[in-house]
Amino acid sequence: MLLGGPGSVVLHEPSGLLDAPEVRTSDRTLLQRHGASAGTDYLGARIVHLAFTVLDDPGTVADILRTFQPGSGDRVLRFAVPGVAGGLGRLTGRVRKRAVPTDALFTAGAVRFDIEVYAADPLLYADQQSTARVLPASPRGSVRLFPFRFPFGVMKSGAAFVTQPADITVDGNAATWPTYSITGPVVNPTVLNRLTGERITVQLTVPTAEVLTIETRTRSVLLNGASRYGALSPDSVWFPLRPGTARLEFDDLLGDKNRGADVRWRSAWI
Repeated sequence: MLLGGPGSVVLHEPSGLLDAPEVRTSDRTLLQRHGASAGTDYLGARIVHLAFTVLDDPGTVADILRTFQPGSGDRVLRFAVPGVAGGLGRLTGRVRKRAVPTDALFTAGAVRFDIEVYAADPLLYADQQSTARVLPASPRGSVRLFPFRFPFGVMKSGAAFVTQPADITVDGNAATWPTYSITGPVVNPTVLNRLTGERITVQLTVPTAEVLTIETRTRSVLLNGASRYGALSPDSVWFPLRPGTARLEFDDLLGDKNRGADVRWRSAWI
């Protein structure tokens, strides 16, 4: 649908798409004093209204009714607005209300629709998914210490120097929750954010060619689709990717330099 454009489906006004969603807060009124104590703000759901007219045969009207059917579950709504969500964005929502007035225009073949889309996640995401490879820090210039040979020493070019994995860039103005995929064999894999010290460790042996998926948005840990949430280490933190630069590093007990994790995310905007 195009805003005011040619075609059989003419979009008149999409409202709520660029509006700020409602805010939930824990403000408290100050007792026997003026004002209130400001609490933490959290974004509520986003509600988008689509008003458009269908100028076509009854078959197109039937298709539109079938597409915008309340109770049909979550669907992806893609949109293109210059300067918003990288120019091509998306949100996930479900049709909660639908109004189709049968007035004089209806008899002339112009059917008006008013659709309400409820998006539980209020953020707008880039339609293009970003991917990167999370690699381990590999030492260079190290010396072998085991087995010991007396007398022994450590060269100046010992294990103090490491090759750091490349940084990744996250667009948008809001934090986004990534998905990590780790293919075995690995033992106790860890994904670490070097800039913040946050880490996720799964105390689990992943056999060869099997896939461990860490979904930070839903806070789930799956091995070939089966939940392994109980394998999370006590010091694990569910951390998002924040706008700007992220320095992620992978590690596990096997120490194979060819191992790593694939990370997927969509940049997010408010």
